[in-house]
Amino acid sequence: MSDLATLPTTPARALERDFRLLWIGSGISQLCGMATVVAFPLLAARTLGATVGEVGLITAAGYLPWLVLTLPAGVYGARLRPRTLLLLADLGRAVIVTMVPVLAATGHLALWHLYLSNVLVSCATVFYEIVYLSMPPRMLPKDRLVHGNVRLQMARAVSLAFGPAVAGFTVQVLGPERAPLLNVGGFAASAACNLLMRTHIGAPGAASRATGLGAELAEAFRFVARRPVILASIAGSALGNCCFAAYEALVVLFLADDVGVAPGTLGLLIGSVGVGGLIGAFGAGRVARRLGTARAVWIPAAVFAPAGLLLPLTRPGSGLFLFLCGALLFHAGYAVFTVGQATLVQLLTPSELLQRTVACVRFVSRGMLFVGGLVGGALGSLFGPRLGLAVVMLLWIGAPLVTASSRLRFWRDIPPAE
Repeated sequence: MSDLATLPTTPARALERDFRLLWIGSGISQLCGMATVVAFPLLAARTLGATVGEVGLITAAGYLPWLVLTLPAGVYGARLRPRTLLLLADLGRAVIVTMVPVLAATGHLALWHLYLSNVLVSCATVFYEIVYLSMPPRMLPKDRLVHGNVRLQMARAVSLAFGPAVAGFTVQVLGPERAPLLNVGGFAASAACNLLMRTHIGAPGAASRATGLGAELAEAFRFVARRPVILASIAGSALGNCCFAAYEALVVLFLADDVGVAPGTLGLLIGSVGVGGLIGAFGAGRVARRLGTARAVWIPAAVFAPAGLLLPLTRPGSGLFLFLCGALLFHAGYAVFTVGQATLVQLLTPSELLQRTVACVRFVSRGMLFVGGLVGGALGSLFGPRLGLAVVMLLWIGAPLVTASSRLRFWRDIPPAE
């Protein structure tokens, strides 16, 4: 029996409790996951002698599975109970990441191990995130949906705010070879939160599974293709994610080599991105009430996006404040954008199509993360990290404008699914 049939008999308080566990477990996992974001580029460049382009490939490799697995995951992932899939993903990622410190300790670590680790972890993350992002409408009433998405964005913002500082300190104390063990601990905490959940939500399409992969994906694609607002939202997310991956591929080397900051300071600076996101996440609900849920999707991001151009102007000493100010303002607006995008898809999509629609959205938007990693590495190789970062931040301004190119710009609030 599907969760659609069992949800009405499930106490709302129990579902909200389990949503909090999902949120806390994933938040801890994301916070600790920043250890590999900081450690892998430093490990590759300083221990294994990788070039800027090769470091960019580490980022790109982690996003490659989004191009390959996202669509099948949207269909086949819906045939398993969500908790089972989330638990398997957490345990699998913990085992994979553990291999990097083990190989480093035995003297057998090579650059291709970092590529492979990122690919395999990302394979599990594809299934995890598709289920994770389709859970709020199945665990919360509609009037609490924006609030739920704000919480998910807050978890992401906290990881970006404090994760790099924790990761930078961990790298400084343990070295980049052992720092990924922090990530392993995060996956274990997420798995523990999953085991503490009490409600049993079934597979979303288990009751009516009679068609194959192609037919189910075709139904979701037809649904998306007939809704220009969702298409524009996907295009805006794709551009934003491409730029985010390019930023990730460049920012560590930019701050470490061009600006010359120590790993601990580097973590604090990168963490300012998350502080801005945390500010935006805290204010997203209020912004949605004041502007309307539709206007909140794009207006705050469009207003604050130009502040990102301050990042490549960063210099040593007092010039570090340019990075702080630019990151705080830019990512505050972008956090509201992210909350709005998720709410838009959830409200415009019928529940029986939601997981497959999320897969279609993630296939395009997350697939562009792979492209962005390659673009970041190429820009860094051609122009250097500073100029490459300037190009990326300039392009990033266009993401909310692309989303607003549909009739969304005329709406005040997002209407419910037909």
